Amino acid sequence: MENSVSIADSSDDDGAAGAFALAVPSNESGHGSIEPPRSRSAKSLALLDLGLAIVIVLVATAVLVGPSGFRTPSVLILGFGGVAALSATLWWRNAYVVSQSVEWDGNVSVTLTSIVGVVFAMIAASWLFQLEPERAWQFGLAVGWMSAALLTRFILSRAMSSNADPVKVVVAGNTGDALATRLALRADPRTTYKVEGFVMDHLDKDVPELVSRLALGSIDQLPHVVKRANADLVVVCLGAIDAERFAPLVRQLNVLGVDVALSTGLSNVAFRRVSLGHISGRPLVRVTAAPKAGWQLAVKRAVDVIGATLLLIAASPIMVLTSLAIRIEDGGAAIYQQVRVGKGGTPFKILKFRTMFVDADKMVVDLRNDHEGPVFKMKGDPRITKVGRLLRKTSVDELPQLVNIIRGEMSLVGPRPLPVHEVEAAPIEFLDRHAVKPGLTGRWQVSGRSDTGFKELDELDRWYVDNWSLGQDLEILARTVPAVLLARGAR
Repeated sequence: MENSVSIADSSDDDGAAGAFALAVPSNESGHGSIEPPRSRSAKSLALLDLGLAIVIVLVATAVLVGPSGFRTPSVLILGFGGVAALSATLWWRNAYVVSQSVEWDGNVSVTLTSIVGVVFAMIAASWLFQLEPERAWQFGLAVGWMSAALLTRFILSRAMSSNADPVKVVVAGNTGDALATRLALRADPRTTYKVEGFVMDHLDKDVPELVSRLALGSIDQLPHVVKRANADLVVVCLGAIDAERFAPLVRQLNVLGVDVALSTGLSNVAFRRVSLGHISGRPLVRVTAAPKAGWQLAVKRAVDVIGATLLLIAASPIMVLTSLAIRIEDGGAAIYQQVRVGKGGTPFKILKFRTMFVDADKMVVDLRNDHEGPVFKMKGDPRITKVGRLLRKTSVDELPQLVNIIRGEMSLVGPRPLPVHEVEAAPIEFLDRHAVKPGLTGRWQVSGRSDTGFKELDELDRWYVDNWSLGQDLEILARTVPAVLLARGAR
């Protein structure tokens, strides 16, 4: 049974930090238009970055090269050429989208990666054209530019936090979409959103109390609702309004000075895969497929082989000592092999340091699965040896899999390979993870490792497969180091 929605007052003080930074009203009026990507405040930040970059070049030259650096053409060309390249790169990559930040500027990562790219380009140019500036000078520029960018953005974000008024939002959509959008609005610290309430044509039976309390009216009553709520922004969930009603409603809201943003519901799609285009003037949201072949996979394979080889050489002393410790403890073989499922469902033998007693699979013990679902994980497994417990805690037991990577059976980054019986017990959709090679580390490990439940494990692996990129692999590798050092979730 469904209930009609009537206009109701909203008393919920919902001023928590939020996300969904698709449209941000300007500070000049209560119902300002969407702040353009390159506003006056953005230009001010760009000019500040430019000035600081020039100052850092001058200081680095004076301190690290000396007065002669100001008379050396190569230093001046590289220094000020780098400043110009950095400014152009930041502007081109749209690093100056200024929002009502409450904690941190979300474009910091773009800024830092741009600085790294420009510095590497400067090093390449100095080698290519046989220029000879001090390497310490180039390193000093990188550190100085990064430090200046972080400091200015931290100070500006704190200043904006103290002056920012919350963006008042009304969400249009069904119960599930409205709640999910409200959660997204509260999740990102860049902009403060205050969700005034929801509009929907019908309230389902047994609707959550929060939705019932925040129900402000039907979708046709949106213009009246936004005036009562003094809203700045309306977020429309995809499918909430049919095409014939949508365009006139947007026009009415825009006349009132209210911005409209469309929530696509693509929560499991990486933002870089989504682009806005048009066909004959009709806006289209396009989602590109993750690469399954081509140069990026060739680079990934090269990184796998080189990285695994270097790690194998570096870790060889630890691996020798580990083998001796295992043999000394119970005299059994140091390496354990188990059949796992790889890319395309192809089985292969994974290599690990043995962490359990010999013939542990034949031991009669009371085993309980601490996970819901087919993936087996157990705290205090009695089959694990003393040495094995240490190996698992430090993840040293995984080091032999570097050989699997060199063989081409695994990758440095990817979904963890699971035993055949666990894959057979999993839902059919779980097999989507086999579209890529399994990995030594992945989103599962850096998001909690063994503490992650089966459902979340499946979601993390699906996200990785659907949104794979070289950049994501590098991010996961970087996050793996602290995850291993802190032994998060290791068993």
